[in-house]
Amino acid sequence: MEMIEDGGPELGPGPTRLKSLAQILLERVADHLCDAAANNGGKLNPVGIQASLDEFHRRADPEITDFYRTGWNECLAVIDEVRRESSRRMPFERLMVKPFAPLLPAAHQPVDPGRGLSRRVLPGFLSALQQMLGPVLLDQYQNRCRELVRIIQTARGNDFEWDDVYTDPTSQVIVNDVLVHISKHFADFDRRQTWLVGVIASEMSLGEDTVERNWCFREAEFHLLMTALFKPLRKQMETSVGQQHIKDRYGTVACELLVDLFAELDRPHNVTPLKRIAP
Repeated sequence: MEMIEDGGPELGPGPTRLKSLAQILLERVADHLCDAAANNGGKLNPVGIQASLDEFHRRADPEITDFYRTGWNECLAVIDEVRRESSRRMPFERLMVKPFAPLLPAAHQPVDPGRGLSRRVLPGFLSALQQMLGPVLLDQYQNRCRELVRIIQTARGNDFEWDDVYTDPTSQVIVNDVLVHISKHFADFDRRQTWLVGVIASEMSLGEDTVERNWCFREAEFHLLMTALFKPLRKQMETSVGQQHIKDRYGTVACELLVDLFAELDRPHNVTPLKRIAP
């Protein structure tokens, strides 16, 4: 039995997918009731309808089971896509992801195992970032980024591009401010590494294909992310002028913490084999 589309209000991607899944399930229930009615002379009373529904719920139908699993995976994919789109719109999050963006595959493309990061790490990374900053600092950084974007958009007008924001010197200052702050959380490196791996891994959605489903975020992937994240700041500190600038802005202790963090990231670490089991 084919369900009739109505002309209701336009829904977002999540509700639209839920509506589609509900319609498919209702069609199966309707077909089941029609079959029951056909076997009962074309009629079903309330008792017969309830009995038919009870039988539908009890029936071990592999197609229905697969429908539930597939539907759930599709919902997770929609949630993941909404999160990605949200992060693309929000300037602070865009700035913080930019340093390791080259490690991410193009949208809807699989990760490059051993050499790249899955886009599924983004929700967990941003969540960990928010926790390390706290609500007050997070709000301050977000406001600074929004104001920077507003100024650049006003100046560029229709010619505005996000590269204008990424290449603006103020952007790197904001990113450096954030990185210097979160570096303090890595004084106990092994403990913080374990925590960050756990946060990111726990918030990863299911992969859309075999390569993604078999990809994990572990120690090796942590080092990939952190090395890329701090690379611009580290490069700045490799020159005497840059190091002095960082010391003048953040102090000697902050510089020492950064040097210690870089040393930890350079330490040999476990390499995740290319053939992995999904978490």
